Amino acid sequence: MNSLISVMLVDDEPLALDNVYQMVPWTENGFQVVAKATSGRIALQMFEELQPQIVITDISMSPMDGLELGRLVVKLAPKTRLIFLTAYRDFDYARQALEMRAAHYLLKHEISRNRLLEQLNLLKEGLAAEAAEEEGHGHALHILLKDMLEGKYQALPGNQESRLRRLVAEHQQGQPALLYFELDAAILLDGSRRNKRWPVSSVWKNIEEEIRLQSKDMEDIHILEMDEGGYIVLLKLSSSSSLLLQHYNLRQIAAQVIEGLDTYCEGVLPRIIISAGGGAELPDRRYVAIRQAYDYSIFLPPGALFLLEQAPSTGGASVIANEVRQYLLSPEKSKLDRLKVSLEKVTTQARLGDLRAVIGEVSVECRKDGSFCTDLELGQDARQIVSSLYRILEDRLQRQQPRNNYSRWVNRAMDYVAGNYADPDLSLETVAGHLQISSIHLRTTFKRETGQSLLDYTTEYRIALAKQLLQTGEFKIYEVSEKVGYKTSQYFSQVFKKTTGMQPKDFLQQKGGE
Repeated sequence: MNSLISVMLVDDEPLALDNVYQMVPWTENGFQVVAKATSGRIALQMFEELQPQIVITDISMSPMDGLELGRLVVKLAPKTRLIFLTAYRDFDYARQALEMRAAHYLLKHEISRNRLLEQLNLLKEGLAAEAAEEEGHGHALHILLKDMLEGKYQALPGNQESRLRRLVAEHQQGQPALLYFELDAAILLDGSRRNKRWPVSSVWKNIEEEIRLQSKDMEDIHILEMDEGGYIVLLKLSSSSSLLLQHYNLRQIAAQVIEGLDTYCEGVLPRIIISAGGGAELPDRRYVAIRQAYDYSIFLPPGALFLLEQAPSTGGASVIANEVRQYLLSPEKSKLDRLKVSLEKVTTQARLGDLRAVIGEVSVECRKDGSFCTDLELGQDARQIVSSLYRILEDRLQRQQPRNNYSRWVNRAMDYVAGNYADPDLSLETVAGHLQISSIHLRTTFKRETGQSLLDYTTEYRIALAKQLLQTGEFKIYEVSEKVGYKTSQYFSQVFKKTTGMQPKDFLQQKGGE
């Protein structure tokens, strides 16, 4: 039931591949890049496994070029959409793409965000039309309702309104009631939320049908998987009821959703936020407010229900954020002890604004020194989050204490490593050149003061970061190796084993079993 259109990018030039990937805000436009490949053969293997709906590929590749890849892709999955990227000199050659039902081809020197998005949106419309034909009225309606809540829906003028669009208008004007939840939602160090998808669409259909049968005061229900990752239960309640009765009915329906998830999804108990219909606010604005307010759920137990109105506002200055800022400027044990008490109060008093402010301060500091991955998962509830933040703050103190004994050259060398560890060409010579001192002086000074070479220090730094990236579960081993400055995953694995005593894959399995 994932409504994001899956996309694979293929180009044998890594820089060109990254350029296309960075060009489009994929998720917010309804797409998801599920694979990136730097050769036609690798791309074909990935396609067989992932079956993306759209393939964007360069034509000029070796040994398998984009046209051959396209032919094989269409043979495996005839409904796949293809976009070919070509240089001007290969323009005539690119016309062969039309024989394979290619969606379009774009000249590389003309490609831009708008041009690529224009083609992608055309494909999206075609895929949505096909989905409506294949899965019927219900799925097409879900797509339109989702677009309405996400502010992407546009009504057609005059007599162009279809029955589906009239149903959307009824929901839009009738102020539907909304329930919102996320599965295994966790707060990341950058302040965003990461959540999981439940892959079996029949689960939601079953829950919908059970609620229809059991709820007397409900006229319509749709469970929608939103592009941002959460789920909306969009409800049309019987007209009449007071706000109090609406809230009662919504709580009953929310309890049924939780019961259904507990039955079908092996004990998953999401926290659910509730917003009754009525009032002047349009559903898309209410949806935005609900998503923003959902952070408050971290203070509640699994399976909890709460009203949108119960989520506190988060404006105003934060005293504890200033305490954190001062501590990070000059870490001291006494300051850390006071922060521990303050962080406990944030948890017990459910001060969401303060917690967001602290996460912001810590995130800024981590970006500065590069010592933590900014998408590091802090936790799924307030206590886990506060505990993770405290460990990061404590780490700052532990790292600061020995550095007070080092000379400015050693400290500056460490700072340079922290800011440039991802550069595969980082070396003693490049650091010395940046500091404008001789490499011999830096080598002897660093070894004398720290007891290890700059190379060993850099290796330890990179492997420590690699562990954190692997623990997030978001990156493959070859992606981690690139992020921490190794040109090949094979060499990265050798260094990782030499440093930790185990291969990266064994480290992942060990963490997964804990």
